[in-house]
Amino acid sequence: MKRLVLCVLCAIGCMSALGDEVTILLGPKTIGAGWKDNILLEARHFLNAKPGDVVTVYNDEAKRTAQGAFQDPKDWQGVAPEYGCFNVGGPFRMTLSEDILNKVRERGCYIAGHDYRILRVTLTPGEEFVETIVWKGPAVQMKPDWSASAEIPGKVLRTLQVGDALRLHVSRVGEGAAAKLMDFTWNALEPVTDGLPVGTNGCTYYINDDTPLLKLQLSGMNDNVAMRVGGTGFRLEKIGIVQFVGQRSEDLSQAQRAPKEYKLEPGELFHGEKVFPNDWSGNVRLTAEPFQECTENDVLIISYDLLPDCDTPQMSFRENRGKWHDITGAAEPVWYKLDGNDVVLTFDNAVLLDHLKTSGLVITGLGFTLKRIELVTAQ
Repeated sequence: MKRLVLCVLCAIGCMSALGDEVTILLGPKTIGAGWKDNILLEARHFLNAKPGDVVTVYNDEAKRTAQGAFQDPKDWQGVAPEYGCFNVGGPFRMTLSEDILNKVRERGCYIAGHDYRILRVTLTPGEEFVETIVWKGPAVQMKPDWSASAEIPGKVLRTLQVGDALRLHVSRVGEGAAAKLMDFTWNALEPVTDGLPVGTNGCTYYINDDTPLLKLQLSGMNDNVAMRVGGTGFRLEKIGIVQFVGQRSEDLSQAQRAPKEYKLEPGELFHGEKVFPNDWSGNVRLTAEPFQECTENDVLIISYDLLPDCDTPQMSFRENRGKWHDITGAAEPVWYKLDGNDVVLTFDNAVLLDHLKTSGLVITGLGFTLKRIELVTAQ
């Protein structure tokens, strides 16, 4: 009997843990200026995830212009159109759809952007988010010319906070359906809300920043219109506010740790631990700023550690623009075979030096962990 009681208690404990918000990445990880920083959420975190589960990025030190992105390592595009670029002013979230899951289970997902610091990333079962329907129509059929819209009074949005989501429930969804969330002046709440993709399950818009929230709060006193929902190719039935009501697990045993961050010393352009895995997804971007006073006598010294499971580790230097052409102007990329010794990139090529000063540099490759980039200037 005692054994039975223990088994029941263990089962209950496991069920509770499965329902918790679980940390999958522990920071800090600084996402600096210029879209040059990112960190990969490993694919293993998503093997048991299901559609509707939610990834949350807790952050601080966000500048007023900070932006975030969830990117597919295959092509560096957003894992879905709405996650390619958005403003950051608080915790931001991504709801896993079946299509997104197919990508992240295979390749993982990059968190990118600029001008904020990641503290931790969590994965939470969708059932830990509770939805309250706050608007029930009358329903509005959106027209092909985007001329129809629904007026949402401010009183129904009073409980909305940064980190919450607005969920549009829809019917009669056609091909190319999209929504536009607008303030009372008919302007989009933010760029990402101008053309949100709408599927048969509607669409979900997370309030990641206090700017759109303030627009809704300041204009929506009592019955005044605070928001307009327009679009094309769907019928808007109702709107809900989605809020997290669960609890966070403190178990960090399976959490991925962000690489240790270092304070840059004079002459250092990078100091840390950036893995360039065998799937070619690793890269580091350097802006043009530190190269403005460089001459043909200067060099970059790149230090790294080899990964143990790569037969042909190699490194390449590309122009930080467009299609990443080789930094030297060569028609085909120039590859440096890695043997454990530092790589020295000389600036004695006029085209290379011009590219550095005008667009900066991308370092890419596979089979190594980047440790340090030092700019050595001629005296």
